[in-house]
Amino acid sequence: MMIGRCLVDGWKTTMPQNATALNGAYIDAGGVRTFYLDKGEGPVIVLMHGSSIAIDACATWFRTIDALAERFRVIAFDQIGFGHTDMPPGGHYLGRLERARHAVDFLDALELDDVILVGHSEGGFMGSHMAITQPHRVARLVVITSGGTAPRLGGALDEPWMAASADAYGFTEAMENEDGFMASMDKFLYAPDEEFLGIIRSNYIHARTSGNLGLFRDRATAEPNPAPYTALQEAHIHPHLPSLDVPALLVWANNDATVPVERGLRLMELFGDGHMHVFDKAKHMVMIDQAAKFNSLLLGWCGA
Repeated sequence: MMIGRCLVDGWKTTMPQNATALNGAYIDAGGVRTFYLDKGEGPVIVLMHGSSIAIDACATWFRTIDALAERFRVIAFDQIGFGHTDMPPGGHYLGRLERARHAVDFLDALELDDVILVGHSEGGFMGSHMAITQPHRVARLVVITSGGTAPRLGGALDEPWMAASADAYGFTEAMENEDGFMASMDKFLYAPDEEFLGIIRSNYIHARTSGNLGLFRDRATAEPNPAPYTALQEAHIHPHLPSLDVPALLVWANNDATVPVERGLRLMELFGDGHMHVFDKAKHMVMIDQAAKFNSLLLGWCGA
């Protein structure tokens, strides 16, 4: 596969040859040098990626930004500790609450209000927390395949997805090796995708020198298993969703063992104004597996 190069203010990464060039820049967000992509005009959509080694705004949203930018101003940023944004001080992994604060600083830096927040995976927790704590800034909320936001099912019903999560996200020696890391990607994709995998491989090489890989060594100690992990959304998200006066869309994947549809349905029941769409033949990276249908859904719902 042909891989092109993208140069932005000294930043260089690989992108698919057929991808439209994206406008990238840096901004100071609460003292953190933050990289972001910005394209289009109109109502503002802010895209927030999830949390894994080599994940960033480009890898998550490279098939989404162009489609949404036909009708919206689309902004996607690298969170603190990811991509080409600064690493946190001391090399310690920052959890969802800390990264949500950085996201608020990012909105402040760009002077953004009344935005549509779209969060994938842990980005869904961040978007939900921002909608709860700063509802005046959030016009609509989209939560995508988010184990970091969804409730537990209770008892033995949680055992399969917890085991799948430990397998998919547990930091192992295999992830210290490029080929071992790339082999793990089949847990997140329904079918191999050479464009996405090309970006991820390049990002992994960068992660070894940027400090991102080291953060996940730290995370393996800080967040060792899924049960305490879900306590965060149970404390900070779930009690507030019934009274949340923000339209919410849940986008789920039918084939993601780490976040089964049943957990998405439980989450939807908590929202005061929630809707849900499930894509078949899609795993965790649903915006990659079902890009055209995913983009069409977001265009329609965000513009409604």
